[in-house]
Amino acid sequence: IEKLTFFRACECYEELEAAGKLDADALIFVNSIASVSLSDEDWASYCEAHSAILPKLVVEITEEEEMNERELERKRNAPGSSGVRSSAASDVYKRQDYGSGYSNGNSLLTIAPKYVKVDIAIIRGIDTDADKQQFLMTLIDYAHPRGVQVLAEGVETLSELRKVLEMGVDLLQGYRLAPPAAEPGTIDEKAAEVIAEVERQKAERKEAGS
Repeated sequence: IEKLTFFRACECYEELEAAGKLDADALIFVNSIASVSLSDEDWASYCEAHSAILPKLVVEITEEEEMNERELERKRNAPGSSGVRSSAASDVYKRQDYGSGYSNGNSLLTIAPKYVKVDIAIIRGIDTDADKQQFLMTLIDYAHPRGVQVLAEGVETLSELRKVLEMGVDLLQGYRLAPPAAEPGTIDEKAAEVIAEVERQKAERKEAGS
């Protein structure tokens, strides 16, 4: 499953890129089982076949299984890549679904990611739940000084969207923005309006405080 996921995801990315359907800076996020990794032979084959997009690869560590430190290090130090350090995943590394499964503060410290995806269970109803807001704010306060970007997963209402943006999340995912699709589509018009409004308000506050 791990091998099929990595190879096929990159093949799909390359097909979309060749068709001109991706932005030049688009990243590829690939789910990876926490307790396993590709063999050295498979990593070498993968890096050779997809060397051009290795700098754009983000490995998502799923939280359904307990993290295996040995396999995590194999993902960080995969052999065979060319021109992007010695690892297929070390330049852009991420953990998935913080706030569910085996995710916790200790695993966050161990992985030292560049992205943290906050689980839908935390995002759902966050616009009216002070405890969830405190959880997210604490995570953001930890992440941003360390250069870690926070992604809100499962944004399903405009109120949730507005709240997480006002709190300072960096990236968004969810049906309120766009449904899953085989090819990239356009963002929902109303969601785009909320994003633009919140960004404008932030800019105005920053200008007023300068």
